[in-house]
Amino acid sequence: MNRLALVLALLLVGCPRSVGAPGVDSLSGLTLPLAPSPALRLVVAGSVDDTPAEITFDPAQPVSFVTSKCQRSPSLIARVSVPDPFGPVETFPLARIEGLSLGATRFRPFEAALASGKTCVVVLGAPELRGLALELSPVLRELHFRPSQSRERWAAEAEASGDDVQLLPVTREPRFDWPLLPVRLRQGPKSADVTMLLSLRDARSRLFDEAARGAGLKPGLELLDGLPLPEGVKLPPELAQLRGYAWDSLEFAPGFGLQQGSTEIEPGKPPHAVQGLLGADVWGRFFMTYDVGSDVLVLRRPRVFASGTRAQCARGGVTSEEACFELHSRAVPGGGIDVTATVWRPLPEGARLSLDVTGGTQGCRVGVSFPPGDRGRSTHHHFPWNKLGESVAGCAGAFEGVTALSPGLLEDGPLAECPGVCAWARDAASGRMSCECQPGARTGDAELEKRLLELFKRALEELKPRRETEPRDPD
Repeated sequence: MNRLALVLALLLVGCPRSVGAPGVDSLSGLTLPLAPSPALRLVVAGSVDDTPAEITFDPAQPVSFVTSKCQRSPSLIARVSVPDPFGPVETFPLARIEGLSLGATRFRPFEAALASGKTCVVVLGAPELRGLALELSPVLRELHFRPSQSRERWAAEAEASGDDVQLLPVTREPRFDWPLLPVRLRQGPKSADVTMLLSLRDARSRLFDEAARGAGLKPGLELLDGLPLPEGVKLPPELAQLRGYAWDSLEFAPGFGLQQGSTEIEPGKPPHAVQGLLGADVWGRFFMTYDVGSDVLVLRRPRVFASGTRAQCARGGVTSEEACFELHSRAVPGGGIDVTATVWRPLPEGARLSLDVTGGTQGCRVGVSFPPGDRGRSTHHHFPWNKLGESVAGCAGAFEGVTALSPGLLEDGPLAECPGVCAWARDAASGRMSCECQPGARTGDAELEKRLLELFKRALEELKPRRETEPRDPD
């Protein structure tokens, strides 16, 4: 018996512990779906061992991060100090992380700073993203990884695409190596050139308050301070929601950028050279490629040809009004259907698009709605979304057997019941409606900003001296 136990012990010593399949050394070649969300976020689903993880990407970070919820007892190897563009340097324990999977792809072991958190979040930083270009499709809500290449090769690809495209050089902060991008903001007669941190993690752009004020910009309703409102005009109470810096345009290059929007306020004074942050609400309006290796940002979108109130878009060798809208739907195993809608032309009046349903009970009418705003907006929804069946009973089982949604009737103007960028569902029998909208859409999608800026311009006109008409000559 003792001899058998000894043999078994020797066998156990000689058998290596199973650690699963070896991880890939690079993410190059991977295409990953973004986590479902009405507003665009550069987040993919994954896991650390058996713990579900939310994975983000941040080339601005000199080290990767994981939260303490990802592993119970991570192997600590050192401590690391990490500079913050918006605050002081912080120190974190450094751990060796194994078992990270992005979708079905297992990644190699890597070192990461250990941060607190209520859920498992992984932030892959510069060491894991070197030599890569991250390519985002807002239309498909997919993230693709490519090898880094020269600016000349990106320029050749841009020219061959036929799109409206800009190649922008990304500079580096001298001390901390943060990726920086200059932009020009216009607010009425004022313009401000600001240096922004390019962030792939943040959903909303931000401006340091003192930097913006120093450039002559004003936040929220302060824009109207000291200005007379036009006669008979009262200040709409909903404008009190505005807290950030509304702008007429944000330009990456002369004539290339976005029209009418806002950035949130970062309180105080910039502690470093960074005056603000560019988030997904800006670069997510384009097909975006950020080459971390060659420091090139490529922003492209279909060309728009406007004649009066009519606009056409050039896409896939075709120029038409229909090319200004893209709709992609995919039936989901287990029930329901995912839909992404993108609009590539400005919508001065807004628009609502009904969707034709293939399969199912036909008991639920569905669509998407966009308020007035600039081009490049997209929204993603799962039909049925959570609690849709509770609010609209006729839609509870209406998506069983649905295989596709396709564009239907397009009408001018947003859906009044669903303010913002939204999906809507209406019970075909009762007419009851439910909406799922992007968070903060009323203040983040230029609808209120447009009204504020229009009032601002009219108030400025009131200040101009009126020209007296010359008396007519007597007959």
